[in-house]
Amino acid sequence: MTRWTTVALSALATTSLIVATAPSAHADRRCGASSKIVINDGEGGEAQSSVWGHEHTTGDHYIHHITRSLENRTKTYYWYADNDNKLLPSRDERDTPYGYITCPDTSTP
Repeated sequence: MTRWTTVALSALATTSLIVATAPSAHADRRCGASSKIVINDGEGGEAQSSVWGHEHTTGDHYIHHITRSLENRTKTYYWYADNDNKLLPSRDERDTPYGYITCPDTSTP
């Protein structure tokens, strides 16, 4: 085995180890929201509004709509991503579905 082959295999093994041990990202969908936030406050995208959700530096997540099941005593929250990058305020893009979660009907809002 040549020296360069050994270096390449060592680098590959190290990279694989880093990838295998890195924590995975997961969606931040919550059972409700405790505060209102302003979305779409950059230029473009959609009109600005105040909604239930939570804020991030690169964009906010908000509850787009809620369905209720009286029979199961649950609410399903449909979360959307605001896609309003606060680091570049003129870069508001159309909001996109982010995911949903079914919660007890006692959750807020």
